[in-house]
Formats: sequence, structure tokens, C-alpha cells
Amino acid sequence: METMVYRKSSATSEIMKKLDESRRHLRTGNLFSCIVTLRDVLDAFLHDASIDQADRSKITSSLNHYQQQIATAAQFRDLYGMFTFRDSDFTTTYDFLGQLITIKEDEIASVLIGKDVKNILNLESLDSVDQQTAKTMLAMVERGEQMVLRELVAANDNIATLVLSYYNEMGIGYRLSGDTDKAIQEYKKALSISPDDENLFYNLARVYIEIGNKKKAEECIGRALKLNPDFIEGFKLQNYINNWTP
Repeated sequence: METMVYRKSSATSEIMKKLDESRRHLRTGNLFSCIVTLRDVLDAFLHDASIDQADRSKITSSLNHYQQQIATAAQFRDLYGMFTFRDSDFTTTYDFLGQLITIKEDEIASVLIGKDVKNILNLESLDSVDQQTAKTMLAMVERGEQMVLRELVAANDNIATLVLSYYNEMGIGYRLSGDTDKAIQEYKKALSISPDDENLFYNLARVYIEIGNKKKAEECIGRALKLNPDFIEGFKLQNYINNWTP
């Protein structure tokens, strides 16, 4: 969407700059930063009385359009589920975004102190620098900060393997307990760390089989085999899916 320029009010100009910043975060996959920046935009828009009515109407239109972009973004739905923003109801949106930010911070905190997580990651065996790197990587996954996450993973293969194992184990655990929605979420988080891992797509395909979604199962096993044409277990599962009637 083309950037809109306003000259009447410095407040309006600052709001549009921040809105463009939020759009950039969404385009680059930094969802948490996108949400935080949008909340700053709404805070200024709701509380600054210097914005005249003409500018207010134009900003309202831009905000309504952008809300729908966020709601339909695959990454938003993967992390936060289905949600529909109501046009021009920016007070509700402001409060909702605040809840998302708080929820994600709480989730990160619980991840970092959980005994099971520490055992899976074997944090005690790491030095203080690697422990902090692992925690930061977890936080970036939970926040959906793809750009920073990719840089961390590229520079810390060994830590990425540990964090990947955590999300994969979580996915397996949820699948075995029957919580398929959470299993899918955890596998997708694992894929944000290692998007070329055929085993993760294989695991996702198994979950989709369990919930009767043949199309998604076919897509996932197809991705797995494209990544690894010699994936024997993948071919076996693909044959099963091809002959399977949900």
C-alpha cells in the first residue's frame, strides 16, 4: 500500500510514520514488533486532540485496512488464532493488542522458568552466554520475530538444535495427548527455526491425518519429500495418505 503523506499536523505525520513502521515489521515477519508499534499508533490516535477531522478520517481508513491485513496474515493466525478486528473500534483493538503483548510475555516467562523446558534444553550444561542465547531464541520464536530469529539461528547452530528439540518434543507431547491444535502450533514454531526440516513436515502431516485433513497432510508430506527425495518414511506416509479416505 502506498504511503500516505499528511502535512496539516505533526501528530498526524508521526502517526503515519509509525504506521508505516508497523507495516514494515509485518512484511519482514516481525509480528511482535508489528503489534507493539501498531498499539503505539492507536494510543496516539485515540488520545491526541490536535488531529483535525479530515486527517482523522483518512487515518481511520488506513487503520481499518491495515487491521484486516494483520488479521488475515498467516503468521498472525498461526500464533494468535482467528480474530476479526471491527472497523473503527480502535479502543477495543488497543485493549486486545495489549492483551496479546502481555500474554506473549507471560508465555515467554513460563517457558524460561519451566523445569521440563530446562531439562529438554539441558540449560545447566551450557555456559551463561549460551543460556542467554537459548532464552533469547525462545523469546523470538514466541514473539514471531522472524528476522532476528533467523540471524540467531545462523550464528548459533548448536543452540538452535536444542531449541528446535524443545518445540518438536512439545508437538509430539500434544499430539500424543490428543491436543492437535497445540501440536500444530508447536510444530510450526519448530519450523520457524528450521524451515527445511523434512521430519517436522512429516510430523505435521501425521497430525493432519489425525484430524482428518487430507489436503493439509498431502501438502506437508509433499514438502517433506521435496526437501528430501530419499525420505523413505516420508514415501510410506505419502502412500498411506494417497490411499486414505478420511
